[in-house]
Amino acid sequence: MKKSLIALAALSALTGSIAAHAESGSSLQLYGLIDAGVRSDSAAVKSSTGATGSQTQLSSGVLNTSRFGFKGTEDLGGGLRANFNLESGFNTANGSTSSSSNIFDRRAIVGLENQWGRIDLGRNTTFNYDLQAGYINDPLGQELTNNKQYAAVAATTVNPLGTLVGGSLDTSRRDNMVKYQSPVWAGTSLGLAYSFGNVAGSTAANSSVQAMLKYDMSPVQVGAAYDRLRDVAGRNQTTWTLGGNYLFNGLRVTAGYTQMQADANFANSNTSILTSSSASTSLYKFLNGASASTTGLKAQVADVGVTFNVSDLVKVVGAYYNTKYSADGLSSNRYDTYVARARYTLSKRTDVYAELDYTKANGVTAAQTASGKSNNTGVAVGLQHRF
Repeated sequence: MKKSLIALAALSALTGSIAAHAESGSSLQLYGLIDAGVRSDSAAVKSSTGATGSQTQLSSGVLNTSRFGFKGTEDLGGGLRANFNLESGFNTANGSTSSSSNIFDRRAIVGLENQWGRIDLGRNTTFNYDLQAGYINDPLGQELTNNKQYAAVAATTVNPLGTLVGGSLDTSRRDNMVKYQSPVWAGTSLGLAYSFGNVAGSTAANSSVQAMLKYDMSPVQVGAAYDRLRDVAGRNQTTWTLGGNYLFNGLRVTAGYTQMQADANFANSNTSILTSSSASTSLYKFLNGASASTTGLKAQVADVGVTFNVSDLVKVVGAYYNTKYSADGLSSNRYDTYVARARYTLSKRTDVYAELDYTKANGVTAAQTASGKSNNTGVAVGLQHRF
């Protein structure tokens, strides 16, 4: 791992030289985002002795995951281009990588593009994630998905879509993916993807299929995506999202709905939340007392929000998320999350931000939550720089 990181550092140092000698019509770019802030929560996770209390900490990626990457294109002539993108997440607070096993945990793709669309091969994002991270049907655009809220059945993220799509119940990225994205026709585009399970003797085991349809022409953006993930035994987990936004009088109003449903005993290596040994990070374990659900699970998130540009330098967002988890033996429960976030632009590449959030768990006792409390108030301030 250390050798790999040294190699990456060397490649970074050479990027400027390589870009300077890039052929006409081709490009190579080093890019990144560094996000760090101070966050305080009124209800922290219970300690080994069962004690709970508030917690204030320096956090990496409060709004967005810190990352760096390399991307480039080569003009092959006749309108055909070759593309690649390698992207790695890291922890600003301690300098560690986001993944102990994958150097490029966020994306590792190579592909071709022409007037008929783009096709990429490798580790890539899901269409559900693309729509939400693109602010199509999530007013926060998958922001606030790295910090945990403990006023819930398990340690869900501040933005609950981070649990549902951002990497827990349904991973936001897939290995072994072939992903096609069409060109835009009158504001409309579509996408199709298939992920190989790479299991000997079965093409279906651990595979997934995805589809996406999007309309994007100001002042309207609308999108829908579907994803079916299959485990080695043929059991399914399906996730779909739908929503959009409308811009008028300087206000962007966004609404969306996302649902995930897993068959009983579903288990897949891509969904770490199923196999976690920690009850505070495993919904399936917490609900069923096992590492995989014996009854199946249904998760739903409905969101609505408003974005307003106070000035050229200040943007504010207010959002509400209604989250429901249901399974056999689990009483009806709901989690209401309210978020307010302000971002102030210092330059084209640097912002400061502040956010306030409140989550209330309904239908479960405090003893069932990861913190021992049924509500949590969080506040954070931070700095984000892009290069």
